[in-house]
Amino acid sequence: MAEVYLAEQRSIDRAVAIKVLRAEFVADEVHLKRFAQEARAAGGLNHPNIVQIYTIGEADGVHFIAQEYVQGLNLAQYLQRNGPPDARGALHIMKQAAQALQAAGEAGIIHRDIKPENILINQKGIVKVTDFGLARLTLGERVHLTQDGLTMGTPLYMSPEQINGGELDARSDIYSFGVTCYHLLTGRPPFRGETAMSLAVQHVNEKPLPLDRIRPDLPPGLCRIVERMMAKSPKSRYADAATLLNDMQRVADNIGDEPPAAAMARLAHLMTHGASHNAGLPGPFSRLPGGRVVQSIIALAAACILLAATSAVVGWWMRPDDPLAVEPRIKTSERPQPSVIEQYGRAFLLVDDEQAWLAVLQYFPEEESFGELARAQLARLYLQQDRFDDAEKLFAEFATPAQKDSRLRARGYAGLAIIAAAKGKHLESHQIIVEQLLPLQEVLDDTSRELVVEAIGYNRAALGRQVEPDLENRFRPPPDRNETPGRN
Repeated sequence: MAEVYLAEQRSIDRAVAIKVLRAEFVADEVHLKRFAQEARAAGGLNHPNIVQIYTIGEADGVHFIAQEYVQGLNLAQYLQRNGPPDARGALHIMKQAAQALQAAGEAGIIHRDIKPENILINQKGIVKVTDFGLARLTLGERVHLTQDGLTMGTPLYMSPEQINGGELDARSDIYSFGVTCYHLLTGRPPFRGETAMSLAVQHVNEKPLPLDRIRPDLPPGLCRIVERMMAKSPKSRYADAATLLNDMQRVADNIGDEPPAAAMARLAHLMTHGASHNAGLPGPFSRLPGGRVVQSIIALAAACILLAATSAVVGWWMRPDDPLAVEPRIKTSERPQPSVIEQYGRAFLLVDDEQAWLAVLQYFPEEESFGELARAQLARLYLQQDRFDDAEKLFAEFATPAQKDSRLRARGYAGLAIIAAAKGKHLESHQIIVEQLLPLQEVLDDTSRELVVEAIGYNRAALGRQVEPDLENRFRPPPDRNETPGRN
């Protein structure tokens, strides 16, 4: 429908994108109205996750829109370059796009063409939704621009009601966004077909392969969110993007949400350098006696450190009398980078290089958010290497009455409990659970609860009747916590 050109606005010396309506559509009044509607709909939205429209005009018969130039990749290009991200990376992208849909929904605008090509990621890791060319205002006057029997959108991502020509609201965009998220997490759309008709039939009648069968590493809550977005009936989906965002944030909190600056830096690095061979993929995990994989401990360690966004953490690391203040032995190759983003990006590229993560702390101690993420990666490495003493010290820093954040304090005690059990210190583990964690059970996240329940099992096997029979039940999530997020 339109061609896009990069131009310069000389009056203020900035790059802009010029969207020009193709010549074959100029004589078509319907297309001209649709083209103008794109500018009116998106131009009224002022949001950091929506491509900004500067002006609409016509010169010598050429109809155009001048809009924000986003230097980066669209989501389809990102996936081709990097492959599907891990859960944290995916949630970082998904939450930003959902915030754009929330802003559009509150303004009464339906996008009607959400797909990877219309979700852009700039070089700073900021996600922006673009192309409101198929948008329709849902508040005020309704503008019907489609011909009878003609549907607009992209068959790979269209909602069942859009395919059937039914009434659309924000839940149609949520369906398309769910399909896009499925593509983001698996690297392919849920349905494939040689014709638009075959794709349409699948969207209306068939269920996709369950997400957790393709990506068993993903949190179950994230899989349930995407499943609910892709429900065939609009009534079974999220009513709006705000409700969707609440559930996304709950999942992010449970897995240890990255600080925004660190998440953006990681995404920015991928935009610039691409993924390493193992970036975003689950690696080998340390094993406890008996061969049990302690992946959940690693997730908990990352969550604990990432949540400690205080200046005290940096001060603690730099204290000369701190037993954890290991003098970084920076390799010759680990020289200071020009910025913390580049230093962090290098560490992320090397992934399992301890010295690379220590370099982030050594050269940029004032950058708290990046320091937290570097510490989380160090904790992961220590656990992979069976360095339980180092991991225990990190947990102990949070498991103290001086820690004002009760959630962080609870996670610290949960880490100490499972590590004590792993070391065979079952009485110590049991005392931590009874004396420290029982009063904090209401603020425990699901990952911490699982660790505590597992520690109780190990302790009971060693201590017998000293561990009360129903202690596990006091830490298991309430029944409603296991239901689909947001479902009543």
